[in-house]
Amino acid sequence: MGRLTLCLDSATLIDLIRGRSPDVRDNYRRAVQSGADFAVPAVVMHELFSGMAISRNPSVERERMEETLVGLPVIDLTGEDAEATGRVAADLRRRGRSIGDIDTLIAGQALARGWTVVTRNVKHFGRIEGLPLIDWSVGPGPLSEDEIAACVASEG
Repeated sequence: MGRLTLCLDSATLIDLIRGRSPDVRDNYRRAVQSGADFAVPAVVMHELFSGMAISRNPSVERERMEETLVGLPVIDLTGEDAEATGRVAADLRRRGRSIGDIDTLIAGQALARGWTVVTRNVKHFGRIEGLPLIDWSVGPGPLSEDEIAACVASEG
């Protein structure tokens, strides 16, 4: 089995940028210290830049974002990623469980590359079968299938 690659979603990066959650920050530091590999999908950057552009102080937000992202690789979408994303989108639509285009792109790319998505949006990402998830606001390690299923089932 290869090394774990942690795919950071927008919610996680926003928590890190804004320093909202000490648990997220501490679990990120543990992951860095453990030598984990990281990935930031390019579509996540789109979300971050969109949020920054509408913020009250875009230059301050940009500085915080750049400080947080130092050393984190931004990964472009490939044809294989797009194919996996198409399968994810079709499955979610068939089940009437769509999660939006950006989250579908993140999930599809993560599945195609064998990444674990780090998110606090388990209700969305948990709808995708076989997608490993971590929620650093809950703990440092991957969520069990039962934990994911309970979170998805709690949707209102």
